[in-house]
Formats: sequence, C-alpha cells, structure tokens
Amino acid sequence: MSNSKPVQLRQWADAPYSLIETPKHKEGKTGSTDPYMEAASTMCVVHNALLRGLNSIYIQGPNIQPADYTDFIGYSLCWHSVVHEHHTSEEDLFFPGIEEAVGEKGLLDDNVEEHRSFQSGLDEFYSYLSGLSGKESSFNATHLNNIIASFAPALCNHLAAEIPSLLSLSKYGANLPIEDLWSAEGKHTVASMTKFNALPFFFLNLDITHEEHLWKDWPPIPGPARWAVTRCFTLWHRGYWKFASCDASGVPKPLYAPSPRGG
Repeated sequence: MSNSKPVQLRQWADAPYSLIETPKHKEGKTGSTDPYMEAASTMCVVHNALLRGLNSIYIQGPNIQPADYTDFIGYSLCWHSVVHEHHTSEEDLFFPGIEEAVGEKGLLDDNVEEHRSFQSGLDEFYSYLSGLSGKESSFNATHLNNIIASFAPALCNHLAAEIPSLLSLSKYGANLPIEDLWSAEGKHTVASMTKFNALPFFFLNLDITHEEHLWKDWPPIPGPARWAVTRCFTLWHRGYWKFASCDASGVPKPLYAPSPRGG
C-alpha cells in the first residue's frame, strides 16, 4: 500500500481567460519576420500580460485574507491603469497614425468600437475599487468577480480580434510604417504609465518563458531599465506585487492566493 500523496496541480494565471497564441509562434517562426507579423505578435504579448493580470485578480480575490485587502485593491487598480493607458494610446496615437499613413480615415473604427463594448464594465471595476478608499475592509471579492465576468467576454474578444486586424494591414506593404508607429505607441504607453503602479504591474505579468522563451527579450529596453522597474520601482507599494503572476526576472511564480481547490 502506497503512502504517497496525490500530486497537487498548481493553479496559475493562464486561466480562466485564455492567453492568445502569437502569430509568430503559430507559424513556427523564431527569427525576425516581416514588420506586420512582428507588430501583431508583440501586440499579442501585451494582451497576454493584461490577461495574466486579470486572471491573477479573478483567481486570488476570493482567497485573500482581510489583512491583504488594501494591497489587493491597489494591485487590481494597477491592472485598470495599464488597460486604460494601452487603449488610450491606441486611440490617440496608434490608430490615427495608421489611418493617416494610408489615407483612410475610419479604417480602424471597428477596433475603437470594440473598446466601447467593455468600457462600462471597466468603469464599474474602477468605481467599485476606488470607492473602497478608507473602507477597504468592506471589499467583496464575489462582487468584484461578478463585475469582471460582465465585461471579460467582450474584452477577450477584442484582445484576440485585434491581432488578425493588425495582420490584415500587411496589404499596405511599405506604404505603412507599421514598425515605427507601433514603437511610438509603445513608448507613449510606457511614458504614460504610473511609474510605481502600472509599470511594475505590466512587467511582473510578462512571462519570459511563454512560447519557449520566444519573447524573453521583449520589450527591447536596456537591461538596467528593466531591472529598475522590477526591482526598484516595486519598492513602492511592495505589498501589491505578491499577487503578480511572475517574479522580478519574468519567470512564472506560484500564485500567492490560489483557489483551495487548485482550479
């Protein structure tokens, strides 16, 4: 008779909202590809960081203790900030830049309309959490997860649909400087993120091991800058980052408060 215990599978942040396979990985590419595939694939990497962050909130909220409510609320508001800055930068800079370059105003209106499909849910998410300032002890994870469930399907649909939308722009070829526009959007988003909140949140939900380490060097920033974000900027609000899906090196770590059921 064996005394061995059943293996307990660790729950992680790749569910319940599924991550998106990058076009580059789907086609088995490892080196540099065309600008459109690179832009669509790295956009996908951004979206996966948002999804890991959302999953880490959805899974852990019901399992945290009251002593962690304040930090968890702060962590969750960081996710909202990252999503807000990403979509604002797209609407203010990236999409208009594409439309101007190809001379087709309104070309990406469908993408903007998809943002509207989940905006009211994002607003409710923010209003609920920010409204808990000074009364964090009244945090209700079930209520927060109900809010998430109300907008997550539309959000996930958008995050997935935006990838083929970018790939479809390849018909414009060299007439559209997609690399330059995407790079400018990324720099604008990073500059807009709160230094000690949204920026660490984003980097601590970037998994360098994803898709066989294909994205370990993305984003292309100097090593010291990445080190500063993940090890220095995190000194502020240090209690937030225990809920993140990855450690300071970008490697997945066990969730701080996984479901007792492991799934």
